[in-house]
Amino acid sequence: MLAWDTFLTQLEQQLGSQVVNQWVKSLRVVQFDAANLYLEAENTFQINWFEEHIRPRLKKNFVNNNLRPIAVHLQIASEKTEKTLSIAARSTSYEIKPDPLEAEFTFEHFFSSKHNLIPYELLKELDSSTLSLGTFNPLFIYGPHEAGKTHLLMAAAHALQHKKKVFFVRAETFTEHVVQAIRLGTMQNFRQTYRDIDVLIVDDVHVFAKKNATQEEFFHTFNTLHTSGKQIILSSHLAPSQLTEIEPRLISRFEWGLSASLEPSPQKKEILERKAQLWNLSLPSETLDFLLNEIPKQTIKALQALALRAEHVHIDPPLARKYLKDFLSREQEMLLKPEHIIQDLADHFGIKAEDLLGKSQTREFVLPRQIAMYACREKLKMPFQAIGELFGRDHSTVMSSVKQIQKGILEEKKQDLIEAMRSCSKKEFRS
Repeated sequence: MLAWDTFLTQLEQQLGSQVVNQWVKSLRVVQFDAANLYLEAENTFQINWFEEHIRPRLKKNFVNNNLRPIAVHLQIASEKTEKTLSIAARSTSYEIKPDPLEAEFTFEHFFSSKHNLIPYELLKELDSSTLSLGTFNPLFIYGPHEAGKTHLLMAAAHALQHKKKVFFVRAETFTEHVVQAIRLGTMQNFRQTYRDIDVLIVDDVHVFAKKNATQEEFFHTFNTLHTSGKQIILSSHLAPSQLTEIEPRLISRFEWGLSASLEPSPQKKEILERKAQLWNLSLPSETLDFLLNEIPKQTIKALQALALRAEHVHIDPPLARKYLKDFLSREQEMLLKPEHIIQDLADHFGIKAEDLLGKSQTREFVLPRQIAMYACREKLKMPFQAIGELFGRDHSTVMSSVKQIQKGILEEKKQDLIEAMRSCSKKEFRS
């Protein structure tokens, strides 16, 4: 139990004793040995919280005397027979299904150009049998948001499903399937479903970052399919070597096959026009410009929402604004992120971002760090605990730093604060 007690002490320093007492210490220790710890949770919500916030910290910090990770197993305490029966009923009714394919996301409707020709041709060749399944395994397609990754992967799924058993999922869905299988004790069904296929297509695998249980299951799923010669097609916003918080063993497997870059086409307006026609929308040029300028990060999704929501076929900019208020609001939320604040303030004070996030207590780093914490709280409305996790401090330290800035204790640096805060707003849209 010494290893567990030590780990809990470390957690208290990082998250605060109140959080640890409420969410972690309340877990009942059922059995413990040098390689395994079995815990009982009160409910599934506690398990999900543990999986999201604690599981990623276990690998490096919860080890035995031989410095080997101790596996943590979670289960729900069986309080009542009725509850047990309810869980059993849910486990039998829960189905692991692929995500539905958009009908219009086919090769015929994809806007091909020199910027996306290689991945486009590769995936088409899979369908035409010019390229045998498994020749490049996996096929890893990467590119920025709205470059057309989802469209291409769905097009491949559409084309191949007529002759092969294809399973298309978004990474979020795969993660949900893993969590549900763990929670309901149906991992055997999960594994059978994902391995009894010919082609696995997973969109946005960068979402697996920091999700240890998901990465573990995907690693074994990948190995089984690859060994059996089954085709794997993946997409991400970055190349495999640039993915962070993904286990090296998974990264190496992503690089086994062929990686192809997918660049956004500069002919964005033409793409919108084609999709608008496909969805029976008549959009004047100024409405297309409105979508491209006002909702640049969600343009295609916004256009699709117009097709679903609009009562009119002909839509001018004011009408588009009316129908897309939620998209405009989300676009504003995407203007600034914590990493932007950190980098902007590091640039402003002439230091490195890692120094701002580091442990040094020298004056040249302490003030920028306090201002960065204050900016995260003031501009992004982040909880103190979340800021603490970002900076590697407990929430009480964050509260103290924010209070010092608010009360003007560092009055002699007031102008620095004003200018630094301005630097956090200097860019319009952040990638």
